Amino acid sequence: MSKLKLIILLAGDLLLMYIALIIMLFVRFKKAFYFELLHYHLLPFSVLFILWIIIFYIGGLYDFKNLKNRLEFKINFSFVISINFLVAVIFFYIFTIFGVSPKTNLLLFFILFGILDYSWRHIYNIIITTLTPLNVVIVGNNKDEEVLVNYINNNPQLGYKVKHKINTIDKDFEKKIADTNILVIPDYIKRDKTTIKHIYNILFKGIIVKDISSFYEEIFGKIPLGELEESWFIENLASQHTIFDSIKRPIEFIFAIILTILFLPVMLLISIMIKLTSRGSVIYKQQRIGKNGRVFILYKFRTMIPEAESDGPKWAEEQDERVTIIGRFLRRTHLDELPQLINVIKGDLSFVGPRPERPEFVEHLKKKIPYYEIRHLIKPGITGWAQINYKYASSIDDTYEKLQFDIYYIKKRSIVLDILILLKTIKTVFINP
Repeated sequence: MSKLKLIILLAGDLLLMYIALIIMLFVRFKKAFYFELLHYHLLPFSVLFILWIIIFYIGGLYDFKNLKNRLEFKINFSFVISINFLVAVIFFYIFTIFGVSPKTNLLLFFILFGILDYSWRHIYNIIITTLTPLNVVIVGNNKDEEVLVNYINNNPQLGYKVKHKINTIDKDFEKKIADTNILVIPDYIKRDKTTIKHIYNILFKGIIVKDISSFYEEIFGKIPLGELEESWFIENLASQHTIFDSIKRPIEFIFAIILTILFLPVMLLISIMIKLTSRGSVIYKQQRIGKNGRVFILYKFRTMIPEAESDGPKWAEEQDERVTIIGRFLRRTHLDELPQLINVIKGDLSFVGPRPERPEFVEHLKKKIPYYEIRHLIKPGITGWAQINYKYASSIDDTYEKLQFDIYYIKKRSIVLDILILLKTIKTVFINP
């Protein structure tokens, strides 16, 4: 259902782009608009539209949690569409490969599309919020069930409505689920023979039965640790993504070499700035835990004073007093991570994967967080699903939350998901540093 809604939203954006283009050309060229469209404007604007759709995605305009007619949506829409206009100016006036340099035309097109698309999205947000939702009954009494109920109730645009939240399945169960579309149950319910018979009976009423981990995953894009047992990992993570992993490594190797060459002048400039502003080495080397628990050396530009950990390893904080002046800038722009391209070339890191943690912290976290070692099933990454969906981790609770996103990535990882994560990382680096 959500995929269909997304396709409709994306198709509406694309359709309005071409409608705005046709209207602009008709206003400017009257009867000659058809000739102008086919011979000069269709190809370059089509390429531009692809770039715009990508920027819409990066800006979060296809995230259903953001599709509510609130001030935040209006601000975000205005910001993203302004970025698109700047991209259009750069596209036509710096990369002039299509030989088209629209001036008044581009401004008129931008105004038309802005008005049309904002109106479309405003109406779309209202429609998906007011459409008849699917009635959901959620069974369970854990924290995850409560979080799920509250989130669904506060986000009607998702298309669900929690009809009941019940702790157990009793003799009145079938009455409570009348007019229900989806029943969400925790795994432990399946092991009770009496309970499972009640659930079996409702299959003939056309009710879809989902386990809590799958439904939670669909809503939040993460796996609920509190609902998992060892059997879940065997069922979902035991299989290997052999084709994906074999393709990923050579592509990343080549891409890392190209990026290293391109960013070499920047890295040289950063090295000089670090040397001029603080004493100590330019490159900071630190042990991290990689795939299968293997220890490797991670490279970063040094952002802290040399004696930052004279008292032992500490959690890094957002406003860490140990960070140097240039280090603060490097962290905000993530430029301190450029030397990790060497780790990708060496095979220690991927571009996308769980962020590697220090051995001292790993031993501690394995004792505090269940299944923490699962994140070591795959190669760690420079960026990841957890990084684009959750804030900077500076505590056990933050690490617990990020692990749920990491497990989701391990289960769902693919080339398409990696590309989407890399695109979202652009927003994290340049828009929300």
